[in-house]
Amino acid sequence: MSVKTASTISAAERELRERVVADAAHSSAMEGLAAGAEYRADAAAYAAGEFDVDELGRRTRARWGLA
Repeated sequence: MSVKTASTISAAERELRERVVADAAHSSAMEGLAAGAEYRADAAAYAAGEFDVDELGRRTRARWGLA
């Protein structure tokens, strides 16, 4: 796992991550799906730079028993 802290990603990277998370949430909502509180917390932590996208995927798969 590549762990980063909020101070190790640039403002531009944080903005990009926030946009990607928002776009994914919008796409899901357009399909009639709603993200759970655990995923939303993980997505916010990813956007803040607490961990990388691979870790976000691992957490999501584990939550659904796909790990």
